[in-house]
Amino acid sequence: MRKAPLIGIAILLSPAIAVLALVLLLAGGAGGSADNMTMTGASQCIVKASTAEGETTQRPQVPLNPRGNQTQPSWNEEQTKNAAIITNVARTRNLKPRAAVIAVATAMQESTLHNLHGGDRDSQGLFQQRPSQGWGTVSQVTDPIHASNKFYDSLVEIPNWDTKDLAHVAQGVQRSGFPDAYAKWETSAGKLVAQVWGADVIDCEQPADNAKSAKVSGAWQAPVGIKATHNYQAGGSMWSSGRHTGVDFPVPTGTELHAVGNATVIEAGWGGRYGNNIVLKMSDGTYTQYAHLSRIDVKVNQKVTTGQVIGLTGATGNVTGPHLHFEARTGPAYGSDIDPLQYMRERGITI
Repeated sequence: MRKAPLIGIAILLSPAIAVLALVLLLAGGAGGSADNMTMTGASQCIVKASTAEGETTQRPQVPLNPRGNQTQPSWNEEQTKNAAIITNVARTRNLKPRAAVIAVATAMQESTLHNLHGGDRDSQGLFQQRPSQGWGTVSQVTDPIHASNKFYDSLVEIPNWDTKDLAHVAQGVQRSGFPDAYAKWETSAGKLVAQVWGADVIDCEQPADNAKSAKVSGAWQAPVGIKATHNYQAGGSMWSSGRHTGVDFPVPTGTELHAVGNATVIEAGWGGRYGNNIVLKMSDGTYTQYAHLSRIDVKVNQKVTTGQVIGLTGATGNVTGPHLHFEARTGPAYGSDIDPLQYMRERGITI
């Protein structure tokens, strides 16, 4: 079997809105061949959402078009993390959420979201890509970021990949001996992708929050009183993933560290290469991380407010000197990072 990356996206709708799901999300009937199964324009669900300025705008939705019985297992931390990496690669390539759903669903079928070292013949990794078929070396195809990029490289070459049936598109990338097997994962993949994609993905049954946005002036502030080094996504061997997933604030050990907004502490302790670190779930549903600390002043489940001192900066973990490593994420897992400087500017922080 020739293996390749796949992209897919979906949102799980409740039975209570089954009729709405049929109107907004499904593409025609459930029958038909793989060649003519496409999603209509109506499946690109759009919701009118209020912005911070009181205006309305249109936010892109994750189109869902499940075929047949859907498998809905529980996923562990490792599997969820791998789904987040696959999704984040789609975001960094400016692909539609549908791409991530297809890719995650494909990996579910090929490896159950485990980064396997072995498989059918010389198949390897999340997508069970085969080095002998030109997907890369063994070390490359077992790197989730490389494997995801290779999958998307093939995906975007398929005409109308974003409107065709998921299994049809996945098969166009993978060339599987079981071409219909991908379809059963669409709903489950959509749920994981939506968790990572963040505010740009809204379930059609869940209207956007009309409450005043957290971007109000004064609601957010910088973590330390110094500008960051703009090195987000810089490449190099210093980082285990091959790229820098945050930005650095070059401050000496012992500098007071402030929460950038109102939040709940979801991690506070040793974080491996991050050293002593804190992860906060922010009031708007995003996440921020503070790493290499010399002291932690908060505990898991504690509520913190904007500007509260949550610890002191330091040089613990994988560092070459004292500094604050700061990340912004769409989800709690590694691999769901977004540009931290843009994140702060969007929230009114001068940085």
